[in-house]
Amino acid sequence: MFNSFEDVKRYGSLTIVILSIFAIFMSGIFFGITYYVMDVTEDAFESMDCVIENNVFVGSCQELWELSIYPFFALKDLLIWFSYFFIFALVIGLLILGYQSGKNPILLGLLVVFIIVLTYIGIEVSNVYRTMLETELFRTMMLEFTVYNKVMLYFPYFTFFVGLMSTLLSLVNYQRVKVNSSTEELNY
Repeated sequence: MFNSFEDVKRYGSLTIVILSIFAIFMSGIFFGITYYVMDVTEDAFESMDCVIENNVFVGSCQELWELSIYPFFALKDLLIWFSYFFIFALVIGLLILGYQSGKNPILLGLLVVFIIVLTYIGIEVSNVYRTMLETELFRTMMLEFTVYNKVMLYFPYFTFFVGLMSTLLSLVNYQRVKVNSSTEELNY
């Protein structure tokens, strides 16, 4: 099936594109669920209190949790930023893969067809996400992830735009002038 290492790299890059698109979808859901669980757990810790007797450092469970558990819960806002940076990193990776696809005209044509298929898959993924948002629990989980929600609600447009930019970068790489190459063909 694969005749050379270049063939493996070409088919591998298309696989990476598919996995990156689905990783964008799944990462936000993972971060949303983690954020929600941390938020609910923090609320549960805040709602109960106890008295700790004969202790020099703390007098209640709330004081103990302020020293030990609450700093961990304060990190939950970082999950929102992780979601943004994860999407950004995958988009940059997809653009770089598009640029690398410009080394071969067959890959350029394959990338155009592939982007059309991915846009259709983006429509389906966006519909699944809209259906998931109809559930009140899921909507509450994803409330803090505004950029992710915007990306997922307009996922076909997002996929098409990233794919178009990737294709344009691929075309630029294919059309660029080769420098430091041999000019023996020009000797008459």
